[in-house]
Amino acid sequence: MKKKNIYIAYLAIVFALSYLWQFVIFRTGGVQSSLFSFLMWIPGILAIVFILTKKESLRKVGWDLKKWSYIFPAIFIPLTIAISIVLLMEALHWATFAGKLFTFKNGMVEISNIKLILGNQSQNIPFFILNFLLSHTIFLVVGSIITLGEELGWRGYLQEKIVRKFGLNQGLIFLGIIWGYWHLPIILMGFNFPNHPVLGALLLMPLGTIFLGIFMGWLYLRSRSIWVPALAHASANLFSQLIFSFVIMHQDELFRQLTWIAAWGIVAILCLINLNRNKPVFWQETNETTHNKSLNLTENAGDTINQNLHLIRKGLYHSQLR
Repeated sequence: MKKKNIYIAYLAIVFALSYLWQFVIFRTGGVQSSLFSFLMWIPGILAIVFILTKKESLRKVGWDLKKWSYIFPAIFIPLTIAISIVLLMEALHWATFAGKLFTFKNGMVEISNIKLILGNQSQNIPFFILNFLLSHTIFLVVGSIITLGEELGWRGYLQEKIVRKFGLNQGLIFLGIIWGYWHLPIILMGFNFPNHPVLGALLLMPLGTIFLGIFMGWLYLRSRSIWVPALAHASANLFSQLIFSFVIMHQDELFRQLTWIAAWGIVAILCLINLNRNKPVFWQETNETTHNKSLNLTENAGDTINQNLHLIRKGLYHSQLR
């Protein structure tokens, strides 16, 4: 298969193995299966295999954090969206927040409904702040290691190939659709959309992953670090619990899902505007292309030198005959 179409082979194998693994998940407890988290590493492991097999460079995935400032939107945009949706649904009387996560009383903090690394006992405010920040930092770091599996596949390996094939806007949208339907079996099992599994699997999940994928793609293109979208992925998973675990709905569950998707739709539009106004550099294949061109130039120069040496030797030989 031609190198430019290698993503087709990659997707075929990813979907085959992932759907097979999701069948195993179904047979071992469904979305409660202990095997669930391993699913997220199938795209990443196969991406590494394809990169090494095709003798590409793993360094092009982007392992450093030179543009570390993108950590802030990766964490705080998902957090802001979660808090905003909770406040909006309460203001519209669609839902009620299930209860206070913590309360302040006599200079102490009483914790409820959340688990913190240094304990949930009554604690003073400075200790609570340390406990809260440390806990969520650890949650995000551990979560990023898990989500890194997906991000290696979708952003680190596939994104640039898809975007080069279909263009920036269409490529990011197409990648989001792929990401959405990759989840299809587990969504049908009731994951994320327990009250609307078919609608969720066929429409809502792909729509959500298009918008989230554009946000992740924007972060990756701007930061050039695979850790930033992995962190954003973990952040979205963590803070969405504010919406889906601590809110009691007074309306149909669909209102909560559509609000969440719409919020990410706004973020996706802003990301696309930014990317189209200031076009990103697609660095992963550019370096390889430049390297190949330099090799060709070197080879051509070498051929020219050899030809000239041959002509000089030939001229000297003929001059000696005279």
